[in-house]
Amino acid sequence: MLTDKDACPVKPAVAPRKAVTILFLVVFIDLLGFGIMIPLVPFYVERLGVGPELITAILALYSLVQFAVTPFWGHVSDRVGRRPVLLLCMAGHIGAYVMLAFADTLAMLILSRVLGGLTAGNLAASYAYITDITPPQERSRHLGKISAAFGLGFVMGPALGGLLAGTGDIAEANFMRPALAAAGLSAVALVGILLFLPESHRPVRSGLPGAPKVSGPGLREGIGLILRRRTIALMIMLCLIVITFAAVRESIFSLWANHQFGYNAATIGLFFSFNGVIITLIQFFGMGPLTTRFGEHALLMTGMLMYTLSWIGLIVAQGMVGLFLAMAASGVGTALFGTSLQSLLSRRAGPQERGAVMGVYQSTSSLGRFCGQTMSGTLYGQVGPNAPFAIGALAMIPAFVIAVMIGRRLRAERPSQQTPGEQAAAPLDANTHAAPMAGQRAGRH
Repeated sequence: MLTDKDACPVKPAVAPRKAVTILFLVVFIDLLGFGIMIPLVPFYVERLGVGPELITAILALYSLVQFAVTPFWGHVSDRVGRRPVLLLCMAGHIGAYVMLAFADTLAMLILSRVLGGLTAGNLAASYAYITDITPPQERSRHLGKISAAFGLGFVMGPALGGLLAGTGDIAEANFMRPALAAAGLSAVALVGILLFLPESHRPVRSGLPGAPKVSGPGLREGIGLILRRRTIALMIMLCLIVITFAAVRESIFSLWANHQFGYNAATIGLFFSFNGVIITLIQFFGMGPLTTRFGEHALLMTGMLMYTLSWIGLIVAQGMVGLFLAMAASGVGTALFGTSLQSLLSRRAGPQERGAVMGVYQSTSSLGRFCGQTMSGTLYGQVGPNAPFAIGALAMIPAFVIAVMIGRRLRAERPSQQTPGEQAAAPLDANTHAAPMAGQRAGRH
């Protein structure tokens, strides 16, 4: 079995700070392409003559496939490195966007969504890359920066997508231009990885020359061992609940805003971009100081509260000002919740299982998005236009209960005399890794 001595992150060919900057730019370029399509795909499907229930189900295919394959990509990144996974996934994104650009049948559109989901392992690999090259006390800050790259892609992407589609009526929008632009941006990101991003992680052979490669547990066994850790299991459960109802809002918002207020693609893109601005500002500039001051668990709880306020805000909104306020609350919730939970999870993984742990997290996020996207159309079409948001707010009640349970376990694991910020940066004791991966020692690098 691989231990921390047998398998450790590769010292990057460039300084960690420069590697973070390169990864930030690569992720931003790729997510800019992804963001271009966010406000447009529901209308793309609607143009083929289907209703809200089927529209959101087709959107959910991406997340369903991503849920199935993300643990595999995390496992592969632990075995062969982060860089090959990032390259393969970028190549898949290019193919999916090109296919979407020329899709003139429902079957072709579905195939493009499936291909995109199959190659969506870049998220887990990117976060695992950061945990490879940063010490625990700096991890929240650097994870926040990479998350900010996602947010920045969502800032510019939806607005750019709306402009490329055209500022006229939805029925006259051009969806080929945005899809081809997204493919081009993914191609740029692929070249950036190939030329500028060094490998951060490589399993090391042990023993004399010719000795067999030391190996860790298999994919299924590894996932089982991860989920048998009580604190991680609670975090994964919390992720599933919150992301499910965040996805409900995200997937139905475009149709809801168009049907309720008559907004076109360009205006809807502005709402998504504003949401991305809030996410980016907090994750890039705020996560480090906020984590030091309050600790990750307090920020996680605050993020959940902001999610709740955003759903209530959408229900009571009477126009553009109310929608912008609700989207601002959603942006704060996304920034605080996602980054804090990822950082807490990364602290509970040894160097040789970080890809697997982040893969389980991203897979759970994908499952949540699939569930949320699937149910949002039914709630919207069969229950009422505001039903998705009302149920999302109510779902935060059990989520808060789970978060409180997590907080109690975290306090039991850490010295009581530390401040929240010191606790956030402190190494975990042996109880955190009570059931480590098949005999691995929990360690730091």
